[in-house]
Order: sequence, then structure tokens, then C-alpha cells
Amino acid sequence: MRKRFWKQFGILCLMAAMLFVLLPVRVGAEDANAENLSKQCRYTADFKLHDEWLKDADFDTVQRINKGKTVSVEWNDSVPVASVYLSFYGAPVAYTVRQFDINGQLLSEEPGVLLYNVLIETLAQTRKVSIRADEDNCSLCSLYAYGAGAVTDVHPFLPTVEKADYMTFAMHPDDDVLFLGAVYPLYEADRGLTGVSMIMSTKLPEKFQRQRRQEDLNSSWALGLKTQPVFGGFPDIPQDYYEKFHHTFTKEDVTRYAVTQIRKYRPEVVITQDLNGEYGHWQHKVLAEGVRAAVPLAADPNYQPKGYPASEAWQVKKLYIHLYPEHRITLDVNRPIDALNGQSAFEAATAAFRYHETQIKKDNHHVSTKEYSIAEFGLAYTVVGDDTQGVNDMFEHVDPYALSVTPTPEPTAVPTPQPTDTPEPTEAPTAAPTVAPAASGTPAPIISDTELEQKHSTADPTAAPEVPAQPDSEPEENTNDSKTTLLLIGGGLVLLLSGLLAALLIVRRRR
Repeated sequence: MRKRFWKQFGILCLMAAMLFVLLPVRVGAEDANAENLSKQCRYTADFKLHDEWLKDADFDTVQRINKGKTVSVEWNDSVPVASVYLSFYGAPVAYTVRQFDINGQLLSEEPGVLLYNVLIETLAQTRKVSIRADEDNCSLCSLYAYGAGAVTDVHPFLPTVEKADYMTFAMHPDDDVLFLGAVYPLYEADRGLTGVSMIMSTKLPEKFQRQRRQEDLNSSWALGLKTQPVFGGFPDIPQDYYEKFHHTFTKEDVTRYAVTQIRKYRPEVVITQDLNGEYGHWQHKVLAEGVRAAVPLAADPNYQPKGYPASEAWQVKKLYIHLYPEHRITLDVNRPIDALNGQSAFEAATAAFRYHETQIKKDNHHVSTKEYSIAEFGLAYTVVGDDTQGVNDMFEHVDPYALSVTPTPEPTAVPTPQPTDTPEPTEAPTAAPTVAPAASGTPAPIISDTELEQKHSTADPTAAPEVPAQPDSEPEENTNDSKTTLLLIGGGLVLLLSGLLAALLIVRRRR
């Protein structure tokens, strides 16, 4: 009888252990990739709709929507839609997102986020999401309905800044990683500055135009950029087609466009590619020459680029060119960066380049610190003086208070007042005069000069707010939901096991 009891008890322990192992997998299941439920949904529009273009995985099938027109995706109660994903083929334009319940009642209406890829979280009662174009040139290549879970290709980029700390000009998607890939990890991810990454050519004579933009969006996020790249839309002309199409991309074209973009984003520092085109690509050469000409012209109030609206002059402080032979600096690309989970700039760029799948297949290039090194630049233009040898900082001599991350001012030492002897009164003290209260009934507070200075000083926007110290007896709050869930599961299993053991003991006694 005893052997039978312990055998049953052992089986129960084994079952409990299996449950304890398997249940955490179910708890973390929501972190897996979301299921695409688009085929279970119905697509409608107030125009001729090609819904198969919106549901397929091809970035180059495009549904164009005229201003004022609407496309919708809807589902019934049996389809567990948690979010709706949309991606723009061209530059995002203004649109409105509306959510409806199963009876057609409007639940919410809000302007859409102007990113190339957007994930719209649905409300619990939502059974229909509508996208209305508020401008012309609205073109969608994807409109999916997803279940719960993670969705790839969606990154929470911030809106492009109005005033940039730096600006990079790269010719093609992937040139920013291959040749300028150290700039973003070191200055954006690590130092916290904000830049604008300009990709000049995204109008390709081949397929994969939108896919190459997507590859650059993914790699830019991996490099630490806070805002999505700006795509210029110039043509990509391979070496073999130079004679036939070189007139469609000239130094003058680049100069005019670069001036408008520099004046728009007002960077302190500009960085661009090699004057020799790295491996000799003619468009890289034209880009570098055009940007070098644009930097001083952007500061000339008498220069207005033909074909563009008038713009206000802006003085760039420094221009760095990749592999430029004069006034060389070497960036530290091997130092671990906490914001990138300990990756160095070189490691981050190497990982980011893997997102450029269309280029990896060609096996032409790779991120390097030797050939076309991502660490080597030269100062080609400056209005703040030459760099100090050995400092290797693109922002040396740039006014730190002109940057988005300003240094914390050093506190001014306040002299400690010395105590003075109180003179002995020569006459009997008189009673202090009575002060009448203020008309409001509350005396006005007295503010010292130091407090006034502090109230009107510029606060550091990046400084973390002070957190009041907690008493030693106060336990630290556990914010890790998954750990809490596992503890609850473990406790429940222990209670269940104890109950089963007690039941077996009772049955044994009765027998």
C-alpha cells in the first residue's frame, strides 16, 4: 500500500513540474510575432479598390488613394484583431484614422502618424478601422490586420526635428551604414544628440525601391537614430548607365537641394561621403562635391537655389568628409556603448548592414575599419577653428549651448556668511512696530535673489527628475510582470500539490 501511495505521489510531482515548465512559455507567448489576420477580414473603399495589393507581402504593389477618399478593414467578433498596420509607398501624407464598433458607431477619430510604417492599436470594441486621405499623393503598399504580439518593421521614430545637431548626406540606402555608420551610434545613441539622415537616391531603375527604403529604416533604428531618414528621391544610376543618364544627376542639382535641406534643418555639423566616391562610384563623387559647395552657400543670404522656395541662410559650423586627406580625425569605433547594449559603433554598424538584404545578396561590400573605414574623416570646412590633434570629436569647438543636449551649468559658489558680534544696546529696546496684514489676508512670500536667478535660468531638458529617497523599511516595488506571474504560478502549484497530497493521505487512512 505504501509503495502504491508513493508511486501516485511521484506521478503527481512529475505532472506539476511539467506544468511549471510549460506555463511560462504560454505567459511569454504574447511577445512572439503577431499573426496576420488580413485574410479573415473584409476590405472596402469608396473608390475602385485592389485589396489584394494591400494584403500581399510585395512592397511594390501600391494602392493610391485620392484626397478625401477612404479605405477600411473590418472583422467580426471571432477574429481577434489587436492592431492595424499600414505602410506608405512614398513620403507619408496627412490622413485620418477612425475606429468603429460592430454597429458602425464611431469610437475614435484622430490624425495619423506621419511615418512610413504605422501600427494602430485597436480599441476593445473596434470592429472596423478606416483610413481617409487628407492630402493627394497618398499611396499605401500594405494594410494588415494583426493579432496580439510583436510586429516587425515598425519602429517608434520621433518626428523629424526642426533644428538638428548634425546632418549626414549619403547617396544610396546602405551607404549611410557602410561609410558613415559610426556617426549615429557615437553621437546619437551614445551622446544623445539628434541628427537628420539624408538618403539622396531612392528612385531606382529596378524593383525593390520601397524595400530598400524599408531596409534603411530598419538599419537606421539599429544604429540608434531617433528620427526616420529623409529620402531625397534622386535617381540611382549605375556605373554602366553613366553616359546615358549622368545629366539627370549633377553637382548643381545636389548643391541646390542640399542648401534647402541644410537651411531647413539647421545642423551645426554636416557629414558626407568621400570625394573619390569610396570605391569610385560616380554618384558618390557628385554627392560629396555638391554638399561641399552647399555648406558655404547655405550661409550666404544672397544665394537662393533656383526652383526652390526662398529660404533663410544658415551657417554650418563644420563639414566632415569621409576619408578626406586633410585635418584627419579617427573616431573611436570600438568603445562599448551602453545605449546599444554594449555594442561598439563598429559592431552596431555591422549588425545594421544585415538589414540590407538586397545588397548582401550582391556580396559587394561590408562594414570595415580598414578599406573605406567608417572611423576615418577629415575636416573640410570650419568657422570655429581647426580640430585639436588627438581629440577626434566632430563637435569640438561647437557651442554646446547650440546643441539639443546642453551641458549642466556649473553651480556658482556662494560665500558662507561670517557671524558678526551683536553690539550691546545703549538704550532700552523699543517694541517692534506692528505690521498691518496684506489686503488679501496672506502675506506675500519673500523670494531671494538666488531663487529668482534659479527660476529664470534654463533647465537642462535631459536631466532626470529627482526621486525622493524611500525609507529603508519600504520594500522596493517589483515592476517585472513576468516575474510576478511566475511567482503566482509557482505558489498556485505548491498549493495544488499540497491539496492533492492531503487528499491521498485521507484516502489511505480510510482504506
